[in-house]
Amino acid sequence: MTTILMEKSNNYIPVDKKIITKSRPRCIPPQVKKKPACRFKKGLMVWIHDEKEVWVPACVNSCFSDGKIIVTKSNGQEVVIRGHAGYPVLCTQTDWINTDDLVLLNPLSEPAVLNCLRERYLAGRYHTQTGNTLVTLNPFKETGHFDVHMIHRYHSNQKAHPPHVFRVAEIALCNLNRRLDKINQSIIVSGESGSGKTWNARCLLKYLTTVAVCNPGGFTPSPADCIERRILDSNPILEAFGNASTSRNHNSSRFGKYIQLQFSRGNHVVGASIQTYLLEKTRVVYQCDGARNFHIFYQMLFGANEREMRNWLLGNVLSSDNLNYVPLNHSEDACNQKDKQDFIVTKQAMSNVGLSRSQQQELFKVLSGILHLRNVEFISDDDVTGPCEIDSEKQGVDTSVNAAAQLLGLDVDALTRCLAFRQITASHKRRKSVFMKPCLKDECHTRRDCLAKLLYARVFDWLVGFINDSTMARSWQSYIGLLDVYGFESFSFNSLEQLCINYANEKLQQHFVHNFLKAEQNDCQSEGIPWKFEDFTDNKRCLDIIEGNISIFALMNQQCKLNRHSDPSSFCEFLHDTISSANLSRARMSVTSPAFVVHHYAEKVTYQVDGLIEKNKDGIPAELVDLLRMSSKKFVQQLVDANVTSLQSPSKTKGKKTTFTVVSKFKNSLDSLMATLHETTPHYIRCIKPSLECQPDSFDNVHVINQLRACGVLETIQISATGFPTRMLYSDFLKRYELLIRSNSEDVKDLDTKSKCAVITNLVLAEADKENKMKSFLFGKTKIFLREGQLDKLEVARLKEFNLSAGVIQIWWRKILATKSKQEAAVVIIQAGFRGWKVREDVKRRHEAARVIQYAMIGYSIRLHQRKLDEQLNELNSDEFADSDVQECNDEQSQQNNSILTEGILSAVSLDNEPHDSNLSVISSSNGTKEVEDQDKSDKFTSKGIEDQDKRDKFTDKSINEIEEPENVNNNYRIQFHENGNLKCNSGRSEGNTIVNIEQKDGDEISQKKSSNEQCGTHKPIASEQQNGRRVEEEPVNQGTTTIINKFVQVATTPAVDIAFGIVLLGLLYHGPVRL
Repeated sequence: MTTILMEKSNNYIPVDKKIITKSRPRCIPPQVKKKPACRFKKGLMVWIHDEKEVWVPACVNSCFSDGKIIVTKSNGQEVVIRGHAGYPVLCTQTDWINTDDLVLLNPLSEPAVLNCLRERYLAGRYHTQTGNTLVTLNPFKETGHFDVHMIHRYHSNQKAHPPHVFRVAEIALCNLNRRLDKINQSIIVSGESGSGKTWNARCLLKYLTTVAVCNPGGFTPSPADCIERRILDSNPILEAFGNASTSRNHNSSRFGKYIQLQFSRGNHVVGASIQTYLLEKTRVVYQCDGARNFHIFYQMLFGANEREMRNWLLGNVLSSDNLNYVPLNHSEDACNQKDKQDFIVTKQAMSNVGLSRSQQQELFKVLSGILHLRNVEFISDDDVTGPCEIDSEKQGVDTSVNAAAQLLGLDVDALTRCLAFRQITASHKRRKSVFMKPCLKDECHTRRDCLAKLLYARVFDWLVGFINDSTMARSWQSYIGLLDVYGFESFSFNSLEQLCINYANEKLQQHFVHNFLKAEQNDCQSEGIPWKFEDFTDNKRCLDIIEGNISIFALMNQQCKLNRHSDPSSFCEFLHDTISSANLSRARMSVTSPAFVVHHYAEKVTYQVDGLIEKNKDGIPAELVDLLRMSSKKFVQQLVDANVTSLQSPSKTKGKKTTFTVVSKFKNSLDSLMATLHETTPHYIRCIKPSLECQPDSFDNVHVINQLRACGVLETIQISATGFPTRMLYSDFLKRYELLIRSNSEDVKDLDTKSKCAVITNLVLAEADKENKMKSFLFGKTKIFLREGQLDKLEVARLKEFNLSAGVIQIWWRKILATKSKQEAAVVIIQAGFRGWKVREDVKRRHEAARVIQYAMIGYSIRLHQRKLDEQLNELNSDEFADSDVQECNDEQSQQNNSILTEGILSAVSLDNEPHDSNLSVISSSNGTKEVEDQDKSDKFTSKGIEDQDKRDKFTDKSINEIEEPENVNNNYRIQFHENGNLKCNSGRSEGNTIVNIEQKDGDEISQKKSSNEQCGTHKPIASEQQNGRRVEEEPVNQGTTTIINKFVQVATTPAVDIAFGIVLLGLLYHGPVRL
C-alpha cells in the first residue's frame, strides 16, 4: 500500500511527523465509565453488504452498545450486523439519475457510486463523470447518442450537455487551442474485453475529424473531408484484419493501436498516423473453444461472389468445410449474413484509402493461400529419422498444396521441400557447410504454421503502412492521440498473448496512478500545499515480477537464448524458485498442466507454461524467407523484402548473440508508447462491461464493482472531490490572463509575477470564494492550483475582455471603412465632372472646326453652281425665240425652280439614305400635298452624269421644237420652251433614278408620264402640277449641284467614313439646301 496527500482544512502537517492530539484528562471513576454510544439511530437508512448484490439499502431498527445493529432490508428481511468504523455506510436520499458527476455524491462511498451507475444505466444514461475521468458503460444496443446532431451540440457548448465521450474530445480540442503546458493531448480508452473500447475510440475519431475541418478554398469535396474519409475508412479495414470473436466479445481487438490525429497551426486536422502493437498472429493457426479466426477470413468466404471464389481457388472449399484454419458454423445464418455485409464495407473502405482493384485481388489471393496452407498435412514412415511426405491419400491435400503454391507464386516442389526439410549451416574456420535435415511430422506442421503467421503478419503491417502513407501529413503542429488497446483478459487457457495483453493493461494502470494519483501527491508536496495522507492501491510490485531484472520476461528470454527444447514442468519450478513475491503463486491442484498465477490489479490469472517458450522465440527459418523472396508475384516479394532483418531468427552483432523475442519487442514498443503518453496531457475514459452475458439492460453488481475497484475509479473520485486538477506555472498563467488587469497596468506595474497572479484571481474568483467554505485556488512555490471549474471562469472573463477589445477594434475599423468609402465616392464625382468637362471642351472644339469647314464648303459650292447656271442662262438668253413673256415667265419660273430644286436636294438626300431596291416618287398635287411611293431604284452614283452632260451640250443649239428627250440622259437640268409658250423644266438623275415632269394642260388635269428612260427598262413616274395657267415639267436639276451633293452622300455612306467628313456633311445638311 502507498499513501498520497489529501487536503486538510488549514494546517499543514509534515510527512515525517505524527499527529498528536492533546486533550485534558477526564477524571471519571472506572465504575461509572460509559461505553461509546451507537452513532446510528432508529429509522436511519444505511448500506449493508450482500452476497449477490454487493450493497443493498436497509433501515436501522435498533442499535446496541456492543456494536450490533438490527436492520431491515427492502424485502422485509431483518438482519443483524456488527458495526465498526466505516460500516455500515450512510445512505442518503439522492437523485441518482440526474447526478452527472460522482464527485457530487454526499457522502461519497463505494455503494453510492455503484447504485448511481446502476440507476443511470437502467435509465439510459450510459456516461458518468468522475472528476477528470469519464466512466462509460456498454449498452450493447444502438442508442442514437453518437450521430452528427449530437456532435454539433457538444461542439457548440459542451458544458450545457451531460457527460459524453464527445465532451472528452471537445475538452482535449480546447486544451489544444489554448496551448497550455503540454500542448499535445492523449485520450486513453481502457477497459476489459467487451466493454466498448473500440466503439468509443471510433466515436472519438468521428467527432474530431468532423469538427476540426477547414475548407478555405471551397472545394467539393474539401481536402479535410478527403482526409476524414480516409481516416474513418481505416477503421473497418483494421477491424477486419485485426479483430476477432472471443468467448467474451464478438468484436475483440487482437492488437493495440495508437491513432495520432495531426493538426495544423490553425487546429485543423491535416493527417493521421497509426501505430500498432502486438498483433495476435497465433490466432491465424489456433483458436480456443468458442472463438473464431480474424474477421477477414469469414468475410471472404461468405461475402465473395462466384467469380472471386474461382479466382481465389476457394470454389469447393466452402461446401466441403475443408478449412482447418477457419472453423465454420453454417447454422449461424445471422452471423454469416453480417460477414457478407461487412465484406462489402471492407472492400469499399479499401478503395477509399487508395487500394486499387488489382492490389485488393493480390491481397485476397495471399489470404486464400494462407487458408490452403492449413490443409497441407504430412505423414512419416515408421522410421523416425526418415523424411516426411505430403499425405496425398487424404482428401483435398494435393489440391490445397497446388492451390497454395499457385496463389503465392511458388513452385510446388520447392514449397514441399522447404516445409519438410530444415537447413543446418556448419562453419569451421573459413569453411562453411550447409546440410538439409529432414523434419519430423510435428516440425513440418510447425514450419507450415510459421509460414502462415509470417504471411498474415506481413500483410497486416503492409496495410498499416499503406494507410499511413495515404493519411499522414507532410507537416503538422500538434496532435491528439487515441489509444485503443486490448482489455484485461482471463480465459480457461491463457498463454503468451494473454500475458502480454495483461502486462500492457498493468502499464496503463501504472500510468493512470502515476499521472493522476501520485502526481497529486508529489506536486502538492513540492509546492507546499497543505494535504493529509490517504491510501491507494499501487501495482508496482506486479510489474516488477513481469518486467523486472529477475522477472517472468527475463527468465523466458534466458530460456530462448539456450536454443533448445524447454520442459514446461522444469521451467515452472524454476520460475517459482527464482521469483519470490506475493503477486506470484502456484496454480491450484485442479490445474493438471504446469502453470503459474499472477495477481494482477484486476484479478488473478492462471497462465499455462506449455508452448510459452516456443511462442516467445517466434523464430522464422531463413529458408522460408528465401522461399517467399523467390516468388513469381511481386506483391509477395514486397511483403517479405520490408524489414527482412527483423524477421530473421537470432542474429549476431559484433560477436554477441542478440535474441529478438516476442516479449522483448513488445516491451520496447510499449515503453515507446508510454514515453509518448508521458509527453502529452492525458484524458481517461474507463469503459465498464455491465454484465458477462453482453445483453442490453443487464447490470451485474458483482462484475461491475470488481472493475471499479481494479481501475481505481473510487480513488479518482476522492482525489477529484478535494483536489486541484488544474495547475499552471505563474509565468504561463500571467501570459494568458494578464489582459484582465491591463486597465490597471500602472497600479500593478511594479509587482512581481506571483503578485500579479494574485490580483487576477482576486479579481475573478474572490466573489465565489466568499460563498464557499473551501478556497477555489491556492498558491504554491512555482504554480497556482485551481479547483474544478475555476479555469472556466477565468476563460469566460478573458473572453469578455477579448470581446471588448474586439468591439473597439471594430468601431475604429468601421470608421476607417466609412471614411474610405466617402473618399472613394468623392473621387468618383470629381473624376466624372472632369471627364464631362473634357468631353464638352473636345466637342466644342470639334463644332468650331466643323462650322469653319461648312462655311468654306458652302461658299465654294454656291459659287461653283452659280457660275454654271449663269453660263446656261446666257445660252438661253441668246436664243432667237425668247420674248418678253417668256422672260417674265422665266423669272417666275426661276424662283419656283429654286424652291423645287431645294426640295429635290432634300428628297435626294433622304432617298439616298433609303435602301437601294426601290424608287421614291414625289407627286405634287393641287393642294400642295405630297405622297411618297417606293419603287425600284438602282445606284445613284455612277459615271452616267458626265456622259449625260456631254449629250446635253450637243442638243443646246437645236430648235426647241425639234428637241426631244435624249435616251439615257438622267443627270441633266434643262429648261425647255414649248410652242405654246409653256416653260418645261427637266430634272433628272443617273440611270435608275426618278425623273419628275411637271406639266400643266388646259383641262387642269394631273398626269404622270414616262420619261425617255423607259427605253432603258426603268419606270419613271412623272408628276404634273398646275401653276399660273402654265404647264411646267420638272426634269433633272443642275448636274453640278446634284453631283456634289451625291458625292457628299456617297462619302458619308461609305463603311470606312472618316469622322471629319461626317461632321462636314452634318454641318452642310444642318444649314439647309443650297439656293440656286
